[in-house]
Amino acid sequence: MLGDGTILRLFVSQAFAVSFILLLLPLKIPVRRSVMFVVIGAIIITVMNGMLILFLGISFYIRFYVLTLTLPYILLGLSFSSLKGAKFIFVILTIQVIGNVAIINGLLASYLFYGENNPFIDTAARVLTYLIFLPILLNYIRPTYITMTKEIEKGWWMLNSALIMSYALAYFILFVPDVVFNRPEYFIHAYIGIVLSLLIYGIIFYLFIEIQTKINVERDKKLLSTQVSSLAKETAAITTIAYKDSLTGLDNRYSLYKAMNKHIQNKKSFLIVFIDLNNLKQINDSFDHSTGDAYLRQFAKALQTIVHQRGDVYRFAGDEFICVITNEETNFDIQHFKQAMAKEMIMDVPYYGISLGIARYPKDGLSSDDLIKLADQAMYVEKRNHKNHVRTK
Repeated sequence: MLGDGTILRLFVSQAFAVSFILLLLPLKIPVRRSVMFVVIGAIIITVMNGMLILFLGISFYIRFYVLTLTLPYILLGLSFSSLKGAKFIFVILTIQVIGNVAIINGLLASYLFYGENNPFIDTAARVLTYLIFLPILLNYIRPTYITMTKEIEKGWWMLNSALIMSYALAYFILFVPDVVFNRPEYFIHAYIGIVLSLLIYGIIFYLFIEIQTKINVERDKKLLSTQVSSLAKETAAITTIAYKDSLTGLDNRYSLYKAMNKHIQNKKSFLIVFIDLNNLKQINDSFDHSTGDAYLRQFAKALQTIVHQRGDVYRFAGDEFICVITNEETNFDIQHFKQAMAKEMIMDVPYYGISLGIARYPKDGLSSDDLIKLADQAMYVEKRNHKNHVRTK
């Protein structure tokens, strides 16, 4: 029997089977040592089965190879695999499906080219079959399987059950009650069984791909949602920078023009109050700029308290502020406004008062620039009068 090539067929087939297992199955760390032990164990198992063929015959081997070959491989793989249970069994069943295709191709090749069981032709056909499956295993089966082991925890035994049933059917057709080669009329049945096994396996991987697609879509949705939230925060931050004054927290001149233009577009009457702080430079010179900044923040807070529900407050530039009064603007009283500000400006540094000018829409102007310019001029008139008054004293 050594001379008829049966043992050669066993060793070649098992060499490919072990190679496929090592390609598909994640092993324990250190991986190199695990690979070495798996290879040594596979050689021992194959030699033992070769001895069974040699001394007890090929029929005995075929009848019991599930116990003498498949089960030892399962135990060997479990000892060094990083995956356990149903996920591991799925690898063994995968190799069995490929092995069944190789077996039927080998038997058919023997029948077609030699007319009877020829281990050499059988072996050549099996090698060709394994080589055809090799790129499929590397490019499709392995990456999909590895991904699914990370994504799916339940359902593996159901998948395995389908493969076990298809494998049992193929085994029965191929070897029970006799090898299909001795019953050539059953070759077509054998191929139907093999095609059924491959179809089931293909359906499983189709489901894997669908699951992976769904998972990727959900992951992309979460990523997109995160990116949208991040973009919204960045947009809010940019908007804050663009339309807010960083020192006082008030809206800046860009926000002012936007609000005024909206009021003008809606034909809504309003009053603007152009305010300039008196002697801010003296505070900076007498104390320091940090005190001057605190003075500006306190003044902005006081303005918001006084204006409150009557309108909005904007920092125009430096020590200049503008209030847009939209509620009861006709009842605005300049002296009452100054007195209220003086009461709010309680600090450790002196309050030197303000100079202000007003302009009304639409009475004094029809554009934002005209109104601001008019209120600015009125403010400077008051400021100049205030300085002259101080000098006279």
